[in-house]
Amino acid sequence: MKEVIVRKDTSVDIIDSPVPKPGPGHVLIKVVIAGTNPKDWKVPIYYGTEMNTGDDVAGTVEAVGEDVVGFHKGDRVAAFHEMRTPHGTFAEYAIAPYYTTFHIPDSTSFEEAATIPLAAYTSVCALFQELELPEPWSPLSKAAGKEGTKRPLLIYGASTATGAFAIKLAAAANIHPIITVGSKRSEFIKPFLDESKGDVLVDYTDYPTGEELIKAIQEAVKKGGAPDGRCWKAFDSISQDDTIRLVTKAIAGPPDAAGRRPKMTNIYFKTEVEGSDPSVDIVSSMVGQVHYEDENDKLIGITWGAAFARGLREGWFPGHPYTIGKNGLDGLSEGLKGLKDGKIRAQKFLTRVSETPGASDGKLL
Repeated sequence: MKEVIVRKDTSVDIIDSPVPKPGPGHVLIKVVIAGTNPKDWKVPIYYGTEMNTGDDVAGTVEAVGEDVVGFHKGDRVAAFHEMRTPHGTFAEYAIAPYYTTFHIPDSTSFEEAATIPLAAYTSVCALFQELELPEPWSPLSKAAGKEGTKRPLLIYGASTATGAFAIKLAAAANIHPIITVGSKRSEFIKPFLDESKGDVLVDYTDYPTGEELIKAIQEAVKKGGAPDGRCWKAFDSISQDDTIRLVTKAIAGPPDAAGRRPKMTNIYFKTEVEGSDPSVDIVSSMVGQVHYEDENDKLIGITWGAAFARGLREGWFPGHPYTIGKNGLDGLSEGLKGLKDGKIRAQKFLTRVSETPGASDGKLL
């Protein structure tokens, strides 16, 4: 089969590799669409590891390993491959744990499905693991929907896949008001914001300074009906030092009567940032926890994979906007460079593997 090795300069080598075999608890997927994430070009640079860095896939099950339940050859699926392990998704066949593989309905294209796995699981870990917000099936979420309970949430980076999926997940959990920061590129997320519940998209390009943007965010929180006019929890999907500083200042303030402090989470392992507001706890979300050996962590993948499938079927959890590269895996380098240079924004870059020159045309070699 054809497989890509991503180099430190974001160039790619297409090599011939044997088709892998799924071990216990894993599935072999015939890759129809491979999705990309910023980490796909960062891993070779930051870790010095040149490898098949792909982790997002949509395709059909080719084979299953021992102890796999619920999946059979021919099933249409999307999956999150375990990061920095062999047999990634930039290939004709990929391996994924069954507990981060989920069925996709016939009404969902492989392209749409491939935009979901890693980014959506990242948003799950941010909102429901680190920020400890109630899941959509929680009695607290159900009560909030009936009673109009205000549970404000700030999401910075509405155009990113992780930010956009977080908005959809928060809405599904009756978390409002959702105060999200984006730009004109973020218009696609507006259908998932409920203005009647205080949700609003704050366009950061309308504010010349960070101080003015912070004030606009705080005013949006108050206008949204947040208790005491405060927002206690935030997810920064951009996760740069300057955005972390800004987000902490936007939710800064004294602890509540029980001693709980405002909390924000990011996705780049940053818990201390110079200049951030000291009244806010900064935590980091690690999507890799869904692949930990602990059985409870595996349940995160299984449970939310089922939720993603249901959301696709019912329409409340569609995929992210995307663009498709040319020439299959041969065009992957162009997409990775576009992500690195910021030329591809508010979109997922996808690859149709069958368009790769020399691909096996669906024959298992």
